[in-house]
Amino acid sequence: MSHSGFTPMQKALEVTLHQLGLDVGMATVLVHRVWSHVVGEEVARRSQPGLLRNGRLQVTVPDAVWLQQLTMLKPAILKSLESHLGSRAVRDIFFVLGAWPTATARPEPTSRGQGDPRSPEFEERLTQVLQPIQDSECREVLARILRKAWLHD
Repeated sequence: MSHSGFTPMQKALEVTLHQLGLDVGMATVLVHRVWSHVVGEEVARRSQPGLLRNGRLQVTVPDAVWLQQLTMLKPAILKSLESHLGSRAVRDIFFVLGAWPTATARPEPTSRGQGDPRSPEFEERLTQVLQPIQDSECREVLARILRKAWLHD
């Protein structure tokens, strides 16, 4: 049941993330978080999800054998990603040969063009985006969520 004038929290969060330019970054973070559940521990040790751009996920693998194996498993991996993410954020996967660091490198906040989340510019932009939310408690909670997502991304 919806009340006139109210926006569901999920929709408000999606719109806000999009306005902040965080929606694409969040999809990438979510893919990284669920990858081992999607492909299993053994495959996760031998593959590294990378860039997610326009619905295409790049996955790095160590050799041609794994590239061929995962290419054959691509339909099942896509279906499992959709199930874990609850959306079709990843519509295609392409596998590339390469190596990756042991620790997953996290993108710098400036890669999204929003600047340091502790900067006055970020806070000013956050204030602008959250201004339409009339309920102050809801606005504060959403601001904390967005700051935390940015810092832990």
